[in-house]
Amino acid sequence: MPTRVRSFAPGPSILPDDVLTEYQASVEHYADTGLGILELGHRSGQFEQLYNTTVERLRALIGVPAGYELLLLHGGARFQFTMLPANHLGPDAVADYLVTGHFGAAAAAEAAVYGYVNIAASTHSDGYLRLPSPAEASFTPTARYVHYTSNNTEMGTQFKQPPGIPASAWLACDASSDLLTRPFDIARHGLIYATSHKNLGTAGIALVVIRADLLEPVRQLPPFLSYLTHAQAGSRFNTPPISAIFVLSLMAGWTIQQGGVAAMDTLSTAKSQLLYRTIDDSDFYTGLADRDSRSKVNVTFALPTAELEDEFQADAARQGLVGLWGYRKVGHLRASLFNAISLDAVGELVEFMAHFARAKRRRLPRHVAGGGARVPR
Repeated sequence: MPTRVRSFAPGPSILPDDVLTEYQASVEHYADTGLGILELGHRSGQFEQLYNTTVERLRALIGVPAGYELLLLHGGARFQFTMLPANHLGPDAVADYLVTGHFGAAAAAEAAVYGYVNIAASTHSDGYLRLPSPAEASFTPTARYVHYTSNNTEMGTQFKQPPGIPASAWLACDASSDLLTRPFDIARHGLIYATSHKNLGTAGIALVVIRADLLEPVRQLPPFLSYLTHAQAGSRFNTPPISAIFVLSLMAGWTIQQGGVAAMDTLSTAKSQLLYRTIDDSDFYTGLADRDSRSKVNVTFALPTAELEDEFQADAARQGLVGLWGYRKVGHLRASLFNAISLDAVGELVEFMAHFARAKRRRLPRHVAGGGARVPR
C-alpha cells in the first residue's frame, strides 16, 4: 500500500500535502514564539494575529457581506443543532425544518426541545435518496426561520439553490460538507454553520456566519449557549482550539492559492462527473441518489451483493484507496470528494472500479449482474 493513501472518507477529510508539511513544522516552532502551535497561548499577540488572518481569509472566500459576524466555536456542527433553536426558537414560535437526511432529522428533534417544529417537507419515506420538490414543502406562514441541510453526506443529495421560504422567516443552513466547494449566497441566509473537518481542516470547530441582528437570543441563556457572548468575546469566551484554528487558516490559505471557491466549484463538477459517469455507464455499479438530487461532494453507490462491497473496500485499501464505506445506518459505498481530493485521485478510483468490475462480474449469476436490486427505497 502507498505510504500516503487516497482517502475518500466522509470526515475527517484528507489534508493537502502543503498543509500537512506546514502544520508539522509548526508543532515544534510556530512563528517567532519559541513555542509549538500546540503550546501557544490564546491571549498572545501571535494568536490574535492568527485568528484575525483566519477570519479575514474565510470572509473573503465565503463572500461574507457587511452586517454578518463570523464565529469559530466549540462543538462542531452537532452543537449548532441545539445552539440555533436555543437562541432563536421561543416557546411560542415555530421553526420549519426541511428533513432530507439523518442529520436534518436530528437537528429538528433537538430544536423541538425549545419550541414548535414543523417538518415542512421530508423525504424519509424515500430513504432520503431525493430532495423534496418546492410543491411538496408546506411552510408555516409565521415561521421564525427555515432550516435545511445544503448537502446530505449520508445518501449523497444536494440542494442546487437555497429553498424558497415564507417572507416572515430567514434561512438557517447546515453547510458542513459543501461550504467552500461552491459559491453560497450568504445574503439569502440569516445563519450558516459548518463543521471544520470536511473542507475546512480538521475536527474541533464549528464555523458560524450569522447576521448581526440575530446575535441577541430570544430567551435568557447560559453565557456559553449565546451567540452574542461569543461575538463579544471574539470567539474566545472559552479557550479556543488553537491547533484546529491554525489548520483552518492553512486550509483557507491553500484554497485561495488554488483559485478560491470558483476553482473548487469547477473541480467538484469535474470530479463528480467523472465518478458518476463511471457508475452510470456500468451494469455492475448503481448510484443510490436520484439523479436530479445528486451531490457533487458525496457520491453514493451500490454493488450487486454485500459481500462484493466488502471485497471492494478491502481490495481498494490494498491499492491505497480508503474511506469508501457508506453511512453506518445505510451501508453500501460512498466516495466523499472534498476539496483536498484531487482529480487524479478520482481518476485512480474509477480505474480501480473498472478493474474490479471486470474481475468480479464473471463470477455472478446473470440475474444479479447489476447492482440495481440492492438500492434501498
